[in-house]
Amino acid sequence: MPIFLRKNMDPLSRLDLTFFGDETDGLRKQFFTDQTLVHYTTAENALNILKGEVWLRNTRVMNDVAEVQYGASLIERAIGSGSSSEVEPALLRLGNLLDRAHPGLSDEVYANFRRNLGNLVHRTYVTCLSVHHPKKEENGRLSMWRAYTGNYAGVALVLNPEPFTQMVEDPSFFSVPVSYATEHELQQKLIKASADVEQSLSLVAEQPRYLIAWYFGTLLRKIATASKHHGFREEEEWRVMHTRYVDPSDGLRYEIATVRGIPQLITKLSIGADGPFADKGITIPNLVRQVIIGPTNYPYVVAEAVQAAMETAGIVDAASKIHISQIPLRMEPS
Repeated sequence: MPIFLRKNMDPLSRLDLTFFGDETDGLRKQFFTDQTLVHYTTAENALNILKGEVWLRNTRVMNDVAEVQYGASLIERAIGSGSSSEVEPALLRLGNLLDRAHPGLSDEVYANFRRNLGNLVHRTYVTCLSVHHPKKEENGRLSMWRAYTGNYAGVALVLNPEPFTQMVEDPSFFSVPVSYATEHELQQKLIKASADVEQSLSLVAEQPRYLIAWYFGTLLRKIATASKHHGFREEEEWRVMHTRYVDPSDGLRYEIATVRGIPQLITKLSIGADGPFADKGITIPNLVRQVIIGPTNYPYVVAEAVQAAMETAGIVDAASKIHISQIPLRMEPS
């Protein structure tokens, strides 16, 4: 968005756009006008979700072994001594500009990032979503079915995007789109942010120090925990994310579960009709817009079970919201 369009914005909206770019509330709403989010999973797990419970799993056991390490290394290299990263000069310039408004702020934010780095890398829990394009993906996305079917029946829960259109400060969990920027692309984003800060330096200086520190720290955190190699762009991933010992845990539960033979700590998020986040619209009846039954040898058996679970969860007219994928992916007989 051109800078001249921002002159009449209130201060926080200008800061949102400077530090978070296309993740402001208004731009998120525009993003979701003709697309939404979808969660691909096994039919077994979909039934558990429809009972009102979502598991956030540690990023260290996700499909991509570098889920958080990739983004964290970008920041580590940029603020480390002797770095030759493309990101380093752009990030340091942004920090230096913020120091002009609030002396010493960048060092405080960098130190806080380093203190939290172990938790960000080792104790970040996520549920992964993908952008869903209804007009061209009415049967789901082939690559996702390949990832979530195999010997399992796959299901895609197509979601109402409204709860994802708001950014909320300091929540127990939050949603964020994954960035697939190369180092050069990230450098350009930081250069633009620096130009915006320089133009609005008096505005930045007028804001409370803690607020500017929150903006800068959140920018670093988003790069660290929501960045993936650009080779994964096709996924169009969003993450629902919580970091233990960094975020408050209100409304969440930590439990030990064994998944495919691996004992692990998980974070449980209750999304039942009377759950702790019902006032924000985070309930099964409000979240689930449609269910796509993926390629399987038993699509109508799966659909019948899913319909029953949807009706039990309070989803009105559940049968009309189920679609059986017509993608002819060959399944191995079970």
